[in-house]
Amino acid sequence: MKGYKGFNNKLQCVPTRKPFSYEVGKTYTHRGPVKLCSQGFHFCEHPLDTLSYYKPLDDSRYAEVDADGVSDQTENDSKRVAQSLTIKAEVKIPALIKAAVEFVFQKVKATTGDSAHSATTGNSAHSATTGNSAQSSVAGEQCIAASLGVAGQAKGIKGNWIVLAEWDDGKIKAMGIARIDGKKIKSDTFYTLKGGKFVEVK
Repeated sequence: MKGYKGFNNKLQCVPTRKPFSYEVGKTYTHRGPVKLCSQGFHFCEHPLDTLSYYKPLDDSRYAEVDADGVSDQTENDSKRVAQSLTIKAEVKIPALIKAAVEFVFQKVKATTGDSAHSATTGNSAHSATTGNSAQSSVAGEQCIAASLGVAGQAKGIKGNWIVLAEWDDGKIKAMGIARIDGKKIKSDTFYTLKGGKFVEVK
């Protein structure tokens, strides 16, 4: 199973116990049964869920991984536990965003027409649109609203993520990702991307 994993700046996973160090290109195998949040090697299916465990502002690092012997256990997000984990390649935040957009489009039905609207309300449900001036909104927990067309708009509730694209002459000028904190990015408020910054839609 393909997934993503976060680390501290030393490429270590830091649970409540002793930090575990990883290296890119190596495979790690757990001897014995695996249990979510307890035993085995952990990762996230959804690229952006890694940000909940290792925040970008903390100088965290991220990697694409391959997982084998994955348990069926799940909790509130896409965190999973595996018997074996291969650290394939380190990825930067822009690549993580791109992977998240691709993940969203694989998991949900996206609307594509101009001025189209997409909305979800369930937990861990994601909403995506690609049309010009389209709106994307989410209302459940652990959700992402992505609007990737020209002048796209996105909103969600506190704790959700919004992903927006800014276009210029038919080309993507900037991509933005933000977690709705209720202060800098308000809850239940549409935003668009201008000059590489999130701007509240009046």
